[in-house]
Amino acid sequence: MNYLKLLIDPENMIAVSIIEKTEFLSFFYFRSMSVLLAPLMANTIDLKLARDDFHIAQLQYLIIDFLTFCIEHHTYHIRNFLQKKDLLRRVLVLLKSKHQYLQLSALRFLRKIIGLKDEQYNLIILRNNLFASIVDAYKANKRRYNLLNSAMIELFEFIRQENIKTLINYFVENFYSDFESITYVKTFHDLKLSYNTQRDKRERILSDRLRMIIIIL
Repeated sequence: MNYLKLLIDPENMIAVSIIEKTEFLSFFYFRSMSVLLAPLMANTIDLKLARDDFHIAQLQYLIIDFLTFCIEHHTYHIRNFLQKKDLLRRVLVLLKSKHQYLQLSALRFLRKIIGLKDEQYNLIILRNNLFASIVDAYKANKRRYNLLNSAMIELFEFIRQENIKTLINYFVENFYSDFESITYVKTFHDLKLSYNTQRDKRERILSDRLRMIIIIL
């Protein structure tokens, strides 16, 4: 995979024009990406893991590592491909794996996407209800304090710290009740506070506008 990364890294295409880079990446995503992802797509049909042995887990780990590279280095092409193939949902199926390193790789992939703070990605997560997979994984982990638990908490803490409003609203309105009783970290309580602050602000703005309309009338 490292040689492939070198091949499709735009920073290595120093002898070609921007148009040529775009054409090359368009060709790669059109002709080659589906072939590279075939093992992942075949193993997550019906949003279930068909196989979860060590060899298939290792292969899928390499695929997720490659996809993470694409998220970091390609913008337009990987986002369109991800949306067209419902790829993020397929990746999050790997949270059901018995191999924790594979679960963590899927979670890191989502974290990398959220870290971009790209509203188009946020809307993909919201519209496809993709946090449901995270919540299910958190419940399945049974609050064990391990790397998976820490990674999930860090993801939500990042959302809170960066005040990603779309994801805060989505999480609190749909999943806060599943985390309300968790008190060993302040993350979920603070997410609810952020949500309430945003809601109160919206209500004040609406109230002020209505008051102005009444005065004008």
